[in-house]
Amino acid sequence: MNRLLLAIDQFDSGQVALVFAADLANSVGAEVTVLHVRERAVHPRVPALESPIDAQSQVDEAVFCLSQAGIGAEGRMRSARADHVARWIAYESGESRCDAIVLGSRRLRGIERASGRGVRERVIRSTQLPVFVAPATPINKVHRPYVSESPSLNRR
Repeated sequence: MNRLLLAIDQFDSGQVALVFAADLANSVGAEVTVLHVRERAVHPRVPALESPIDAQSQVDEAVFCLSQAGIGAEGRMRSARADHVARWIAYESGESRCDAIVLGSRRLRGIERASGRGVRERVIRSTQLPVFVAPATPINKVHRPYVSESPSLNRR
């Protein structure tokens, strides 16, 4: 494995995926292409979750962190409708001649999970490359996998 595509997002899962990809790249001696697909809303009247400048900053920060760890890295930011994010990830993995894809996990619940509309599921269906999914953070904005004994973590 010579090259990994690391697909990051603006959520905690993107940071977990960065650490996971760095460990994987170090263990196999791979270089990393960092990709952040900034989601545009499907409907033009709905504003995007983040600006292009913020998205590019995340890519630059990830590349910097990987470089500091001694890992060869380059970065790209794209903008696409939310329903095309997985296609861009698969496309960029081919363009960058990657051997595997690393994604974060937000652990969707409810109708999004049941319908298979998560980016992770769509990436897996649209590529023949191995897809490594970094574990979800213990507490994030989307999923609470367990209830801690700490009163501050149990507030809703």
